[in-house]
Amino acid sequence: MRIKIKRRVRTSSSEQWALFDADVMDENEQPTNIGKADVHYDPEMVFVTMLLWSEFTETLDETTVQQVIDEIMDEITEPVGAAADFSLDFFTPSLKDYKFQTSLEDEEEWDEAEEEEEDEEPHERNGKNPWN
Repeated sequence: MRIKIKRRVRTSSSEQWALFDADVMDENEQPTNIGKADVHYDPEMVFVTMLLWSEFTETLDETTVQQVIDEIMDEITEPVGAAADFSLDFFTPSLKDYKFQTSLEDEEEWDEAEEEEEDEEPHERNGKNPWN
């Protein structure tokens, strides 16, 4: 398993990451999405909420899940200037239950917002999952 992380959003003190298994391809021949992480940087600690989809974790033993979490947390805390101490909230919801919503009402507004994001793939709309 090779964990691939893709930053979806970045602010001055936080990031949102999509998490992938680069060794397993989906139906579009892209790395399989295994979860997401919301990361908030404080001068003394990094606060993380991590979701690993149950469709991914149910095939792994507890030790392997912990290794995945450790690898992702190393990636989060290793950059220069990031605190090594962290607080992690960890959940394993089902990807099929995940819903994405936006306040942008029409496709043109959404497309303009997407163009402003760097290196992002298009999102699905109307409550569909943007993580696939």
